[in-house]
Amino acid sequence: MLFRRAIQKTVRKLASELNVSESKILNIENGAEYPGITYLHYFYEKYGLNINWLLTKTGHMFIKKPRAETKAPMYEKYAELIELMRIPAVEQAIEAALTEIRALLELEKQNNKE
Repeated sequence: MLFRRAIQKTVRKLASELNVSESKILNIENGAEYPGITYLHYFYEKYGLNINWLLTKTGHMFIKKPRAETKAPMYEKYAELIELMRIPAVEQAIEAALTEIRALLELEKQNNKE
């Protein structure tokens, strides 16, 4: 929700932009679902979203986009992963792993507060 508000999008507008249902956006915001790597890449490219912030809620929400000359090699590094993410089973497995990492980071954060 913080990210969506920061980019000044309603649930309806963001769902339309991503060509997904409004309930998918709400599920992601509520933590019931995790956005696929394709969406994360889109948010980084279009808005400069810091994926580390999304996972850990630490650091800045937005990061500077890489300079044009460094953009291509950086993308090529992840091109195969992005292609693999188009396979539903692979996407689900990676999303599950990311959800587990997110839960572990949250648990660690809670333990550090105590």
